[in-house]
Order: sequence, then structure tokens, then C-alpha cells
Amino acid sequence: MLKNLLAVVLIASAPILNAQVRVVESSPQSTRSGVAQSDLSAPAESDVYSQIRALQEEVTSLRGLIEEQAYELKQLKQLQLDNYMDLDRRLSGGARPTVSSASVDEIPSAAATPSAASLGSQLPSSASESDVYKAAYDLLNQKDFDGAILAFKEHLSRFPNGDFASNSHYWLGKIAMLKKDYPQAKIWFTELITHFPSAAKVPDAQLDLGKVYFLTGDTAKAKSLLSEVAAGSSDAARLAQKFLSDNF
Repeated sequence: MLKNLLAVVLIASAPILNAQVRVVESSPQSTRSGVAQSDLSAPAESDVYSQIRALQEEVTSLRGLIEEQAYELKQLKQLQLDNYMDLDRRLSGGARPTVSSASVDEIPSAAATPSAASLGSQLPSSASESDVYKAAYDLLNQKDFDGAILAFKEHLSRFPNGDFASNSHYWLGKIAMLKKDYPQAKIWFTELITHFPSAAKVPDAQLDLGKVYFLTGDTAKAKSLLSEVAAGSSDAARLAQKFLSDNF
């Protein structure tokens, strides 16, 4: 009798046990799929979203600043190139400055040239190289080409291998070009390229030496030298490209 009663109780409780087992088995799944995701409170979600928005705005601001600085740098580079081209144009005769028609060899002596005499009195033998070069360049900037020739030669006589020696060679070559003394210009540019191969003025000297070859009829050598300059990355490269485009 007791056995039968126990069997009846077990049979009657089976559905309840099965239901409990199913609930226990399904609990982890429900936690993974829905309950855990909804445990993040609304304030926490809002805080994360605000941080993301702040980072996005900061990145946008930095990107705009970089683009603005890149544009300003490009403008400065263009201004530098424009200034160089303007000086090159003026010294090449584009602005038609008034100069003596005498050749370089016929320039009067220093005593007969007021600017050169003034230069000598202002610059003692103890003057630094930079002071001597600056005085010569100031004369060039003032379009006193005759005085500049004497001053640059004076600089080279004092400092033949100085920091600005290559520059003096270059400007002497430019003035010779202006006077159409192409053989003398060729000498100054060639000496610069030969004796100061790593100087900053080498590409400019090559550009102008190429023009000298062109003006004296040696177009093959001119094209070869100008093409070499045009293939580089110096400021003179663009001028060489334009000269080649206009003349070949």
C-alpha cells in the first residue's frame, strides 16, 4: 500500500520537476541574450555616447587645423618662389634696369666708384665675412651693379673659400649675364659648380649656365643641363621646366 502511494506521488510530481529543469537550463541563455545587455543603466550609456562625440569633435578640429597649416605652408612656399622669380626676372633684364654698357673688364677702379670707395671705408680689414658679403649684396639690391661687382670680388679676395663664396660667384655670374658678357658669366657659374658642388646655389647656377649656353647657340648642351635641373626638387626646377617648355 505504501509503495503504491509513493509511486503515485512520484508520477504526479514529474511535470513539476521537468518544468524546473527547463527553467534552470534556459536561464543562462536568457542572461546572455537579453538580461546582461539591458543591465547597462541609461546614465552610463549617455556618458559613453558623450565621450565618443567629444572625441569625434576633437578629431575634426585637429584635422581642420592640420589642413589650415598645410595651406599656409603652401602659400609661404609659393611666396618664396615668386620672390625668387621676380629677382631672377629683374636681373635677367625683365625690368630693364639702367646700367652701364661697359663690360666687366671696363668697370672703373674702386677709387673712381663712390659706392665702392664708401664700402672700403666702412669695412675695415677686420670686418667679418658676413658683413663684407652683406655690404656687397646691399649694393646689388640697390641696383648698383658696378659697385656690386667690385664688392663681390672684394669678398672673394678676402674669403675665397668662405661660407658665402659660392653666393658671390653666383651673383657675379648674374651681373655678367645682365651685361651680356656671356663668356664671363660662364666662368663664374662654372667655377661655382666645380669648386662648391654642395652649395645651395648650384641648381641656380646650373639653370643660368644652361641659359648662357642657349644664348650663345649651344642648344644641345643647354637642353642637357636644363633637363638635369628640371628633374630635381629645387626652386630652380620649375624655372628650368618653363624655359625648356618655352624654347624647346
